[in-house]
Amino acid sequence: MDTFAELEDSLVEAVRLRRGESPQPTIGAIDSESSRSGLPRSQKGIDGNKKVKGVKRNIITDKDGDILEASTTPANIHDSKSAYALLAMLVVAFPWIKRIYADRGYHGNFIEMAKHDFEIDVEITHSNYSGQFVPAKKRWVVERTFAWLENFRRLCRNYEETTESANEMLMVAAVVITLRKLTSVNNRF
Repeated sequence: MDTFAELEDSLVEAVRLRRGESPQPTIGAIDSESSRSGLPRSQKGIDGNKKVKGVKRNIITDKDGDILEASTTPANIHDSKSAYALLAMLVVAFPWIKRIYADRGYHGNFIEMAKHDFEIDVEITHSNYSGQFVPAKKRWVVERTFAWLENFRRLCRNYEETTESANEMLMVAAVVITLRKLTSVNNRF
């Protein structure tokens, strides 16, 4: 495990304790977003769904939007494929997670594998899109976290050569966001 991920885990626990919550989250939300690549020679792929050539950031947050686990892959890796590895990392760090909310990109074999291998229930939430954006219940926190991450200039476009260094930049941003929550700094991020 890397230093920034360990720091983020301890900060999330401190924030949860400060809010009067249990330090161990039991519910999470998973999603991914694609980011365009800013370098010609970097690890990347093409997200055929969003027509983005770059990397895909996959995160699992708790119910408050704090990042529990994150990974960065080339954009051509399907959400459900990278989610399995992300769940494996999650159960090591947070074995008490029992439910994950996800969008339709995660249905299929992923739900059965998560239940069988990790004893985690994956619930697919649907947005009731009717011409106007309506956040999906229980899963909107992960979307809000992606919005917070977009405020970091280094994450708006991927400028890293490897997915490992891109993931480190993601975790640095997660640590900054969680530190702001812990210190109650009301800066816009």
